[in-house]
Amino acid sequence: MADMIEIFIPTAEPKIKKFAVNSRLANLDGEVLGFLWNEKPNGDVLLRRLRQQLTQKYKLGGTTWEQIGGLHVDVDKAPEIKKIAAAADTVIIAVCD
Repeated sequence: MADMIEIFIPTAEPKIKKFAVNSRLANLDGEVLGFLWNEKPNGDVLLRRLRQQLTQKYKLGGTTWEQIGGLHVDVDKAPEIKKIAAAADTVIIAVCD
């Protein structure tokens, strides 16, 4: 007898959001780099290591850090998103487990 696989068919309608994407920065020198952690395990480890390496490699204008927890955060309304967006030229987000 053949092996069986189970296939899940989602019944919920997909949520599609369109948003504008900024162009890439040509260089990180002089830019303020934001780091956003969603409080999942090891995401902070990744971001701190990345911040350390990028700070050594580039002459950043500074860094900023925000964390946002919870599984169902409405990112459109989260004050942390607005705060980091206002403070940073570009943001790196870690979603880890």
